Amino acid sequence: MTSPTYPLTVDQPYPRNQWWVAAYAAEVGRDLLARDILGERVLLYRTEAGEAVALSGICPHRAFPLEMGRLVGDHVQCGYHGFTFGADGGCVLVPSQSGVPQKSSLRRYPVAEQGDLVWIWTGQADLADPALLPDLGAVGLGRPDWASEQHPVCEVAARYTLLIENLLDLSHVTFIHAATIPGGEKVAQIPVAVIETDHSLTVQRKGENLPINPLLKMQFPDQDGPVHQHFDAEYLGPAMIRTGGAVHDAVSGRRLGTSNFLHMITPASPTTLRYFVITARDFGLDNPALGQINLGMGTRIQPEDSAAIAAIERVFQSGVTLPAEISARVDNGALKVRRRLEAQIRAEQAA
Repeated sequence: MTSPTYPLTVDQPYPRNQWWVAAYAAEVGRDLLARDILGERVLLYRTEAGEAVALSGICPHRAFPLEMGRLVGDHVQCGYHGFTFGADGGCVLVPSQSGVPQKSSLRRYPVAEQGDLVWIWTGQADLADPALLPDLGAVGLGRPDWASEQHPVCEVAARYTLLIENLLDLSHVTFIHAATIPGGEKVAQIPVAVIETDHSLTVQRKGENLPINPLLKMQFPDQDGPVHQHFDAEYLGPAMIRTGGAVHDAVSGRRLGTSNFLHMITPASPTTLRYFVITARDFGLDNPALGQINLGMGTRIQPEDSAAIAAIERVFQSGVTLPAEISARVDNGALKVRRRLEAQIRAEQAA
């Protein structure tokens, strides 16, 4: 069986001093919601004042899952023996005795709400800084001049690094999504450039003089001639990747609009993940049909990607002998991201 950290060369599968997406903001309410995040059961809910809370989700008394309990005001009452915990995680009541046992508190995780997402910090609490979140406004979230759509959450039986590398090599669009993404048959042939900053890495593809396809015609109905279209994949950290980009008129160079697919990736365990997608665009804001088109495409694209990486995970889990890995020039960006992830994890371990 392949190591659960493969293809990374470290002994810890993921960084913990990192913001990850726990849920869409609308998922978190006055019902108890359980999520497995980085191998830990997390309980999510809102206080009566509307504040999102994230606590460890297993009762320390007899390991009962706390999502099977109930809220009493802002307190969580275990459904097994009634142990009750405050929103800060502290045990406030044991019905069968006066006082509470030592070490009976739940862990409270730092949370932040941005971009209609609830983010959770899974590492050292005093390092949780909202300034470390991706710049969500730059990719079109939380802005009145952009429209966006939240896609259904997918649970995928694969390690999170497989999805990162899937998204960073969009040549798979030509094959995995051949019948799903209009114009996708050309993506694999478009030359690639890798652009790095301190906080991001972009695998950039610019398709030039592409014929207007039916999807682009729906998006830009006044466009008749060819276009230049970006098929970018921007790594904003292990929790978020942006794909998509701008479309320009090929003759005048005028930008017609920008469309982003925002992929939020949260490991549930070393070999499973939860996959969130939001589409965002800065054109056709008064045309809700474009949002429905994006949602319809997402219902096909996400399962296709999920099936591909789950198939690879099954190979990893099968115990068969793997061939020595080879890479092509197009993999340069993904290989650089592996090194970034390894450096992030090693820095945590050394701290």
